[in-house]
Amino acid sequence: MVAAVDLQAQAATRAIQMSAVVDGTECNYWFYPSTSEKPELDPTIVLIHGYRGDHHGLESFAGGLVNFNIIAPDLPGFGSSTPLEREHNLDNYVIWLAAFVRELQLDQPIAIGHSFGTLIIAAVQAKYQMFKALVCINPVAGGITKGISRILLNFVKFYYYLANKMPTRIGLKMLTTHLLVDSMSAYTTKSEDKQLREWIKVQHQQHFNSFANSDVIWESYVASVSNVIQPYIKEIRVPVLMIAAELDEVTPVSEVVKVVETMKNAQMHVIPNCGHLVHYEAAQQTVDYIEEFLGKVLSK
Repeated sequence: MVAAVDLQAQAATRAIQMSAVVDGTECNYWFYPSTSEKPELDPTIVLIHGYRGDHHGLESFAGGLVNFNIIAPDLPGFGSSTPLEREHNLDNYVIWLAAFVRELQLDQPIAIGHSFGTLIIAAVQAKYQMFKALVCINPVAGGITKGISRILLNFVKFYYYLANKMPTRIGLKMLTTHLLVDSMSAYTTKSEDKQLREWIKVQHQQHFNSFANSDVIWESYVASVSNVIQPYIKEIRVPVLMIAAELDEVTPVSEVVKVVETMKNAQMHVIPNCGHLVHYEAAQQTVDYIEEFLGKVLSK
C-alpha cells in the first residue's frame, strides 16, 4: 500500500499554484489536473483541509485520485491565503467557500473535507446545494469528550484564548512553539511506526504554523469546537461518504454512526488502529474507499 509521503510526492509533480480574490480575500489554491487522456472530461474535486492546516494536509488524496481534477485551497487566514475581512466563524467560511466555487465556475464538483473542513462542506451543501457528493473524513459529529481528552480540550481552548489576549509577539510565540505543535502531533498520531510518526511531526512543524495571526487561530478554533455536522444533514440530499477512525478522540466512531443512521444517502467506513490523521496514517486506504464510492455515484 502506497504511503502518504509517496502520494504527496506524486501530487507535487502535477501541482499548479493559482490564486483568486474571493469576497475581498486573496486565496491561493493548487490545481492537480487529471492524468487521463481527456482531463477536461473528468470530474472535479474540491479538497477542504481542517483546522490549523493548509492544502498540504490533504495532498496525499490529490496524489492518489489521479483520474480527477483536484482543487485544494488554503482556507482564508491559513497557509498563504489572506484572512477574511470579518470573523473567522463557520458561517463566514461557508459564505467564502460558496463564493470560491462560484468564482472558479465549478459546476457541481465533489467536496472532500477533513475535520473542520467537513463542517464547512456540509453547511455549504445544506445552504446552497452546490456539490454532487460529499466525502467527510474524520467528521465532526460531536459527542462528550471524556478523561484526558476533555482536560486537553479545555487546556487548549484556554491556551489559545490567552495567546490571543497577549501582545502580538508573545502570543505568536505561544502559538508556534515546537512544544505545542509536537504535543498535538503526538496526541493525534496513533500509529506505532516510528518513521511515520516522525514524518507526521515534521509535517506539522512545517505547516501547522502557517496562519495569519492569533485572531484567526482563536476565532476558527472556537468555530471548530462549537459546531457539529448534525444540524446540516437533513438538508443534504446527495450521496455522502463518512470515513471515521477507530481511535479518533476528537469524534468517537459511535457519534459518526449515529449521524449515518439518520441519513438515507450516507455510507460509512471505519479505519482501524487510526486516529484523527487519516490523511497521514491511512491515506491509500482512504483513497481506495473514495474511488469506490465515487465510482458508484458517477455511474448513475
